[in-house]
Amino acid sequence: MKLKQHWTFLLITLSAIVILLSGCEKKEAVDLYTRHVEVVFSPNGIGDQGYNDNILAGLQQASIKYGFVLAIHMPQEKEQAKDIYEEWLHRQLEDNCNRALFVFAGSEYEYLLDSISLPEDERKDIIMFETDKEVEGIYTFNVGTYAASYLAGAISVLDTQGEEQKALVIAANPYDKNVKRSVDGYRDGYLAAGGNGCDVLYLSNQLDGGYNMQDSAYIACMERRGEYMFYFPVAGLSNKGVYRYSREYWDFVVGMDRDMSAYSSMMFFSVAKHMDRAVADIIGALIKNWYVPFHQKFTYSSGYEELVFSTIVTESSFLNISEFKKRIIEIEQAYEEANQ
Repeated sequence: MKLKQHWTFLLITLSAIVILLSGCEKKEAVDLYTRHVEVVFSPNGIGDQGYNDNILAGLQQASIKYGFVLAIHMPQEKEQAKDIYEEWLHRQLEDNCNRALFVFAGSEYEYLLDSISLPEDERKDIIMFETDKEVEGIYTFNVGTYAASYLAGAISVLDTQGEEQKALVIAANPYDKNVKRSVDGYRDGYLAAGGNGCDVLYLSNQLDGGYNMQDSAYIACMERRGEYMFYFPVAGLSNKGVYRYSREYWDFVVGMDRDMSAYSSMMFFSVAKHMDRAVADIIGALIKNWYVPFHQKFTYSSGYEELVFSTIVTESSFLNISEFKKRIIEIEQAYEEANQ
């Protein structure tokens, strides 16, 4: 297992160097070893064609734009992340290295924040994505999805002339705060726009569970066929089970993480969480040694969350939600304040 992880780490590191070399203009001499960014992803995260792949895209974009060696770890179990970090923490940097960042690319590593040692080398810094937790000496940030999910819920209510409308949210588990934001947002928007009901189904009752259960998500939809007008999955890789159901049974579905309309002709809009932009912006600022607050909370006004439409429809194809859009920043702020 360790040998496999070593080769995965090495191959991705080498591929990142190739990307960097191919992306730099000849007039700019880039010393690859002056800046390092090392990332540990969620287990089984890369390849989800959504959230984690967005992060990877942002890292690759930043490596080309700002010039750094990008090394990536994909542990089999989340507990391995601590050993990976400890190895980085005690590793001696080259004399000519002026910046080294270690990134925990997932909120499942939040439990480590209170126990890990901080680097003594002032050239090293730690970043953790998607946590509300503020820890001295560690850069943390969170990109919310409440507002975009709220708008998705509101626009899911169709003009059906009095027909009862209900929606089903298929969520990974009830413990992930980022999942909760999307669940609450969609349900609040759906009911505010006149939907008759919005139920929530959790795929797992385990912490960190429910993210890789495509078959369970598919079966859950099949068992409830005909009960709901819209399905909204917030469950990582499990979302694909809901998209598959939508393709096969022609039920409406909402995409999650980015425009997912390629997965179903019945998907007209998606909640986009632009992690690629957020990651590229924050990593770039730290690599350049610009000022970055130790904790940042990004909401709708940041542009990192958005409701996006497929190419075959426009917003005018649905009920007018302009009144919700006018107040969405205020609505999201009230939600965040109430759920601190």
